[in-house]
Amino acid sequence: MDTLDRSRAPEVGTPPAMTFPEVEDYRLDNGVRVVLWERSALPLVSLELQLRGGASAHPAAQAGLAAFTADMIDEGTTTRTALEIADAVDVLGATLTSSAGYDAGHVRLSILRQKLREGLAVLADIVMRPTFPEAELARVRKERLDQVLQRSAEPAAVAEDAFARVLYGGDHPYGASLLGTRESLQALTRDDVVAFHRARYAPGQATLVVVGDIARAELDPLLVSAFDGWSGLGVDPAPLSAAPAPAQRAIYVVERAGAAQSEVRLGHVAVSRGTPDFYTLAVMNTILGGSFTSRLNAKLREEKGYTYGAGSVFDMRVAPGPFEAGAAVATPVTAPAVADFVSEITRLRDEPVPPDELTRARNFLALRLPQRFESVDDVVRRLSELVAHVVPLDFYAGYVAAVGDVDAQAVGDAAGRHLPVEHMAIVVVGDRSLVEEPLRALGLGPVVVLEPPAPAAEPLPPVQEEQ
Repeated sequence: MDTLDRSRAPEVGTPPAMTFPEVEDYRLDNGVRVVLWERSALPLVSLELQLRGGASAHPAAQAGLAAFTADMIDEGTTTRTALEIADAVDVLGATLTSSAGYDAGHVRLSILRQKLREGLAVLADIVMRPTFPEAELARVRKERLDQVLQRSAEPAAVAEDAFARVLYGGDHPYGASLLGTRESLQALTRDDVVAFHRARYAPGQATLVVVGDIARAELDPLLVSAFDGWSGLGVDPAPLSAAPAPAQRAIYVVERAGAAQSEVRLGHVAVSRGTPDFYTLAVMNTILGGSFTSRLNAKLREEKGYTYGAGSVFDMRVAPGPFEAGAAVATPVTAPAVADFVSEITRLRDEPVPPDELTRARNFLALRLPQRFESVDDVVRRLSELVAHVVPLDFYAGYVAAVGDVDAQAVGDAAGRHLPVEHMAIVVVGDRSLVEEPLRALGLGPVVVLEPPAPAAEPLPPVQEEQ
């Protein structure tokens, strides 16, 4: 006979602390920092070569340069064509990708242990010896311009780009899209790409994060062989300028005529990854909008039915990144949804968090931690985040205990410091004829109409393929 009381959720209990192995942290003779986590459960190795700087290392006027350069490094080297690089990766059964974020560039390789020597040779080749062929550069530029055009037709992307511009302005790297703009991509030259590569893709700017079935005694000879001849300090990224001082709260509307939904974004320039309030903010944001059972989702989705999902995030970077709350809501309820966002943020600042809600948030973070370390690729991502943001490599060893120590008073104090709702920018991408007046009637601040991006049907200027 079933004696379980199914009307009550089972007790979670005290989240156990995770045990982490020792991580080796050292430098090769050429200056490359190596972070090694030996994990021998499977014959796999995953690694990331991280280059300091990313999009924050070039002017906002060159928006897209970091990602463009990362996209170009596998388009041909002094020893291989683009097709030969792709064929070599396929034959090895490996995955090799390159990308760039705001604070770093990334070249990632996942491969079987017995194929690591050959995989490292390909990775080192594209990092050390790219030729940036003019024909491939023109093709990649055209592809990225097409992506810019595609983004102009996606309301969520338009909202993200407008939100960043409003918070950071046109002169700060964080205010520009990682992809770039039509104007910046058209203006980029091969000389720009070569110069950025020379400054960033150097041993003095590089950290190699390695996780998998390999020990240092076996790894080091492979690295020395693969990166033979790679030298130089590169150029240290300059400190980022401060973001503009917060203004009074305002609502910024981007026209999307006929839209059935409005994309809403609300937030401000918040904190860097080095904030001493990291754990408290993690718990606080879980309560506000960082989980399915968060207050924002419960209010806007479950109670009001305005959206399929609402949430919030502190996007912490090397320099202060944005706090952002948002959702896609039905056009007729745009103004009420904005009011609910403001109301829930204000309530978190003004009212103590109930004990059961606080416990649920702390357990959510603590019990999800093992999931974030399931695969070697996951571990590489976790360690790479720590490296990029200059966080001690043993950070996660104390994570469960630190999250468990966050109390209601700390959450309330952090909300008061880090959720200045009176100075937050509110961006709405939607049908102006239907949303503007209801938004004005909220009395939350002036309504500013922003120019929308170029229409999706507008033809691109021709891209000249250089011979």
